[in-house]
Amino acid sequence: MSLLRTDATVGESRMLTEETETLRRQIDALKGRLCGLSEASVRIAESDYVDPALREVVNSA
Repeated sequence: MSLLRTDATVGESRMLTEETETLRRQIDALKGRLCGLSEASVRIAESDYVDPALREVVNSA
């Protein structure tokens, strides 16, 4: 019986590892998007002309 439990535990561990890696990739992608949005927000806030700044942000998206 302990062998069956060990096999199940190993399989569950692999699934958790794969899920963890998938989540880490998703988090990294979201961090990148958030960074880009933050940079765009700063450019808009620093701009004297909102329309050109918004066009630049849209063009760089």
